[in-house]
Amino acid sequence: MALYETPARGTHAPTVPVGCGLLTGPGKRAYDKGDLLRDDSMHLVGKILIVLLAIAAGIGFITGARLVNARGAWMNLLQVAKANDEKSAQKLAEARQDFEEARANLEREMLRWDHYYSPVKGTFDAQTNAILASAGKTLGIQPNKELYAFQLDAGGNSTYVGSFNVVEVQANEAGLKATFPVRAEDVPKWNGQDFRLRTAIPSSLFKQITDLQGELVKADELFKKQEKNLATQSELATAAKEQRDTRIAELLGGKGIDTGLVAGINQADDQRNASLLRVDDLRRKISQAEAHVKSLIQENNALAASLPGQPPRQQAEASRSQR
Repeated sequence: MALYETPARGTHAPTVPVGCGLLTGPGKRAYDKGDLLRDDSMHLVGKILIVLLAIAAGIGFITGARLVNARGAWMNLLQVAKANDEKSAQKLAEARQDFEEARANLEREMLRWDHYYSPVKGTFDAQTNAILASAGKTLGIQPNKELYAFQLDAGGNSTYVGSFNVVEVQANEAGLKATFPVRAEDVPKWNGQDFRLRTAIPSSLFKQITDLQGELVKADELFKKQEKNLATQSELATAAKEQRDTRIAELLGGKGIDTGLVAGINQADDQRNASLLRVDDLRRKISQAEAHVKSLIQENNALAASLPGQPPRQQAEASRSQR
């Protein structure tokens, strides 16, 4: 930096840098016109640099604003991701807790159902009411043991069939005798299906199944009674129809009867009407004959009275008979 000397008060001498002057000092040259040109070019370069710096500052400001906006957006996304992670972690903890509870419930439930054999191929013999299962001692099935059979469909769903007693068992085969009343309409559903054989079922379900089997037995008995009643009613209806047809034949004819009662009654009515007509005709003829007889008597009396030599009494009777 150049040092400037302050002029004395009251003077108007120009400020001259210390150590510089118009005259050359020791070891220095004079300040000429070329130095002025160099100063102007330096000023122009400085202005250009200032303009470029302003443009760069504007671009930097715009870029910085965009970077701030991008950083804000990324920070918002980061906050949302953190919130989602916290929610996911909470849901994951709840899901793990639910999973542990479900697994504990499954273990407790499996303890209630005990051991099972599945899937087991088998066919049901309707004559012996037994399942011929393709499983035996190899799987652990022992004789004189009660097993509870469930039928499996294609989707893996099970349907309770009933309780069976193992009456005969071999290495890979077993005969399971039904311990419940077998209904004929259920037998076709149990052939060629897979079964799940369980060694135990929960007591609550066992009571429910026992109650349902009791209701089925009552329903079957009631159904048989209704079938018997229906058969009796059918027989009575058939007998009533036969009696009706017989009575209709008696009335109208048919079934070996030539003339029915209706035709006979109509014929009898016709005969009675004809008889009444004949009786009426006879009555009319009798009345006419009586009138004719009376007229003949009167004529005879008149003729007898007109004969000479009749006594007065006979004449009087003849005249009365004429009157």
